Amino acid sequence: MTLKMLAGRAAYSAALSTLLTASVLAQDTAYRDAAVAEAARIAEGLEVGGYVEVIGQNSGAEGQTLQDVYAAFTEATGIEVRYTGTQDITAIVQSRIQAGNPPNVADIQLGEARDLAEEGLLVDLSGAFGGDLNANFGAMLLETASYDGKVFGVYQGMNPFMVWYNPKAYTGPVAPQDWQSIVDWTNAEAENGNAVWCAAQNAGAGSGFPGAQIVDNIFLKKFGPELYAQWGAGELSWTSEEVKWAFEEFGRVVMQDSHVQGGVIGALSTPISSGYTGLVTDPATCQISLWGAWVPGLIGETAVPGENIDFFRVPASDPAFYGNELFQSAISVGFTDDAATKAFLQYIASTPAQTYLASLNRWPVANQNVPSDAYPSPLLQKIAAEYLSGDVEFAAGPNLLNGAATGSAYYKGIVSYMQNPGDLDNILAGIEATTE
Repeated sequence: MTLKMLAGRAAYSAALSTLLTASVLAQDTAYRDAAVAEAARIAEGLEVGGYVEVIGQNSGAEGQTLQDVYAAFTEATGIEVRYTGTQDITAIVQSRIQAGNPPNVADIQLGEARDLAEEGLLVDLSGAFGGDLNANFGAMLLETASYDGKVFGVYQGMNPFMVWYNPKAYTGPVAPQDWQSIVDWTNAEAENGNAVWCAAQNAGAGSGFPGAQIVDNIFLKKFGPELYAQWGAGELSWTSEEVKWAFEEFGRVVMQDSHVQGGVIGALSTPISSGYTGLVTDPATCQISLWGAWVPGLIGETAVPGENIDFFRVPASDPAFYGNELFQSAISVGFTDDAATKAFLQYIASTPAQTYLASLNRWPVANQNVPSDAYPSPLLQKIAAEYLSGDVEFAAGPNLLNGAATGSAYYKGIVSYMQNPGDLDNILAGIEATTE
């Protein structure tokens, strides 16, 4: 090929890249304009001005993504959104409630929200949204966001769990449906000196929560959604044989020094923000991870969809439960029964607002009417197609339903179990005590 031909191809590629970038920008602008228009429609007839205070779990770039979506609401309504992202949201919200000065809106864990709904502290959204809730959200989301026949919150994101792997480095079974095939492969690799799992656990006060979510997945795929729901509702004891088995399977398969990157101590000490990059390094230092849809976002630009990062569904110990999945999401709730708060919550639940959020490429959104092509990332498009529009039956258990005390004890219990597996009975009894 001549230099002239190479130069021509380079010019063509540059022009095509410019056109594609312009197309994406135009699409993003259209999504934002639609969100602004929806906010204006929702707020029609309201007195504009004032502010809505929102406290959420996302900070940094993820928090800025939410603020971009909220800015469209402000532009349309004149209502300022004062957003604060913090990892200490539970403590802050509880202290604000006790002081009689709660925020207008908070993004909190579902179990905490259900406790507050039971106490009558949350705004009933059932009437404010008309038929939008039924149209925009699936049965599981509406069921988990309701108490005593009243809807107390709305979801923005909805992150399912999957097994992440690097197609260039992965030597295991291809998209297996049987959990035992992963177990056998893990053991075989360990015998050859290869620790295949990435499973970092260090998240400050929340350390252990990634392990808890693995245990939840193992339990659901073995015992099914009904028993999983009973566990989450406190009707199945933490000291039961089923829960104990799920903890022990986590220990047998993932948390062995020869199975996990850095050994057990390494997993405990490695921050979750950087603990999954080993999937995509060259050479890769681990091969798989069972965690949420946010994993590529944590890894960053070095994760190239389809090239060095991809996923398959979590295999099941019982094939009857392969189609059941759990998900992770905070739920947005209102504490003040005023027009601005209700308008804001109605806006963030709307199809235009969540389509705009999807286009910002952070995580899967909860609104079932958002088209999969709104996501720039092919991985998020694939997640939306396979989990949010497919044959998945979502289940709710401890991962979503734990109250603050039990959730904290669960995470600490994971850390304690990793440090001292022989003390599992006492650990589980300690978690059970928080439910009484």
